[in-house]
This record gives sequence, C-alpha cells and structure tokens, in this order.
Amino acid sequence: MESLFCFIATGKHILKMTNRHIYFPAIDGLRFLAFLLVFFFHFNGFIVSNFLNKIGWTGVELFFLLSGFLLTKLLAVEQKLENTIQLYKYFIRRVLRIWPLYFLYLLITIILSLWIIKTSLSFPRLFGNIFFYDNIAIITNGFNHNLGSIHLWSLALEEQYYLVLPFVIPWLVKLNRRRMNLFVLFTFLILVMFRYLLVREEFGYTLIYVLPFSGDSFLAGIILGIGNYDIFLKKINSTVAFLVGVGLLGLLFLLPDRTVMNYNQLLIYFIPALAFSFIFISVVYVQKGWPYKLFSNKIIRYLGKISFGLYLFHVLANRFTHYIFYKFNKPVNEWGFIISLTITILLAILSYELFEKHFLKIKKKFTVIKNRDI
Repeated sequence: MESLFCFIATGKHILKMTNRHIYFPAIDGLRFLAFLLVFFFHFNGFIVSNFLNKIGWTGVELFFLLSGFLLTKLLAVEQKLENTIQLYKYFIRRVLRIWPLYFLYLLITIILSLWIIKTSLSFPRLFGNIFFYDNIAIITNGFNHNLGSIHLWSLALEEQYYLVLPFVIPWLVKLNRRRMNLFVLFTFLILVMFRYLLVREEFGYTLIYVLPFSGDSFLAGIILGIGNYDIFLKKINSTVAFLVGVGLLGLLFLLPDRTVMNYNQLLIYFIPALAFSFIFISVVYVQKGWPYKLFSNKIIRYLGKISFGLYLFHVLANRFTHYIFYKFNKPVNEWGFIISLTITILLAILSYELFEKHFLKIKKKFTVIKNRDI
C-alpha cells in the first residue's frame, strides 16, 4: 500500500521530494466544519445557536480558503518539480471533480421543478448556473430562487477563481518572502479599496459578497499554500491558534450584519479569513494536540470527503423537511434539523459512493502531484 504522508512544503523541501504525495488529513475535517456552518445558516425556522446562525455564512469563506490552499499547494509543487504547470491536466481535473455531480444536481432540480413539484423555473437563471455566471446575475436580479439553486452562486465564483489561479502561481512561487509580503499587502489593499468605493457609491452588499471583492479567504488560502511562511507557522501552539481563530469569529458579533452596506464591509471579510487561517494552522501545520485529533477523526474526515455532495444537497433536504412539517401543520423544530441533516448526509454518501467515485478514478489519470481527491 502506497504511503501517504503530510508535509509542509517550503521551496527547498519540495525540490528534494521523491514520493509525490500530498495529504493533510485534518483538511477533510475542516471541510465538514465549513459545511456545518453553511447548514446552520440555511436551516430556517429553528435557530440552534445564535452564534452559529449569525456566523454560518462564513462557512463558504472557509471552503474558499481550503480550495485556495490545496490548489495552490499542488500547483506550486508541480511548478517547482516540473518547472511548468500542465494546464490541460489542471482544467480536466477541475472538470472531473466538480462538473459531474454539479450537473447531475442541476438535472435533478429541473426534473423536480417541471414534473414533480411543478414550480416555476427561470431559464435565464438556469443558464447562469450552467455557464457559471450566476454570481454575476445576482447583482441585478437578486439571489437565484430556482428550486435548490440559491447557494450555487458560490460554485460559480469558485470556478472563476480556478480560471485565474494556474496563471498566477508560476509567478508567485518565484517571489522571496519580502516580495511576497508586498504582494499580500498590495492585494489586500486593492480589495479594501474596491469595497470602500462600492460602499461610498451606495451599491448593494451583494456586489461585494458574490464577486471577488470579498476574496480575502481565497487570498489567505493562496498565501498559506505558497509556503513562504511555513517555517514560522509550524512553531505556533495549536490550542492557542485555534482559540484565537474562534475568538476572531466572535468579533463578527461586534459588527453589523454583512447585509448592512456601510464601512463594516471593509473588514467583514477579512475577519473570517484571518480567523480560519488561525484555525487552519492549528489543525494542519501543528499536527498534534486536540484540535488536530478532532478534525482528523476518521468519521469527521469521511464526512469532509463527501462535503461537495453535502453542500449541494442540503438546500433540497431543507426544503423537503420544511414541506413535511408544513403538511403536518407543525413548526420546524430540532427534529426537523436532525431530519434534514440526516437526509443530506445520506444523499451525499450515495452520490459519492455510487456516482462521484467513478469520475474521481478517471481524474487520477490526469494527476501530476498525487493527493486525496479535491
């Protein structure tokens, strides 16, 4: 059996690698945490916790950070080992990882809308999902209210990040730490400047939220993935880093909600990016202590492995659960929460074991740096 090992890749260490495997077990656990936050946020009718409900939207930010880190790490290693990035293999890997289940899910929502539930279906918004520009359509038309589609804007934004990333990484890996610091500062200031201008001109908050203007977390993932700061981050105490991350998330209670369009928008996306960076460091870089043990637990890791299905199906599961309680004239309570979560997990397991795995096997043929499928 081929050995998988975790490593924190700095430039010199990467070049000495002979076994090209990258696997960070706790990242799957963090994926499940990201899903849970989104699930708490979207489950209407029963507030499990005011804290979790208010910060639930940051689950998407954690997904962005994890994607930014993993893809950057893989591309950076490939660039340093091969002195190039094989773009066609990169894009085929992205297609095989995202598109099969994504388009199956869209097909399910179309069938449910037209022939079973018989609800309205906006074809312009459906095209936005098909061609991954629904986040842009939100600016003028609001969130997508096609059945089971309100959350798909985030996948459109992520696909747009994917398009840019392989062209940026070859340049970033050549930067020394001082120039990397300047790049980080410059990029962050650009994001803040655009947010400032949008607030000043009184645009709606969605113009920031669903476009790369809120890209602090993806940027944080890139910074962590490049590896320029690994030697320092490995020395951080895991418990302290984890608690700092949770404490930073708590700061969101001191700010107006992200839907309020005022100058809180300058920091509202930076705080979760920084918070999840600390949490990420505590369970990935410092591979010891209770945070690492918690997120590398076998069951939690499996649930993180199927997190793409969890994210896709949870909106439909929530809709079904609310419909059942409505039919029986019952208010949605903690049992509804448990039922919806259980349905979501079962659907994700079925989709992963019976459908996704077939495409992941094909995806391995286009893998340059071996890794746990992302």
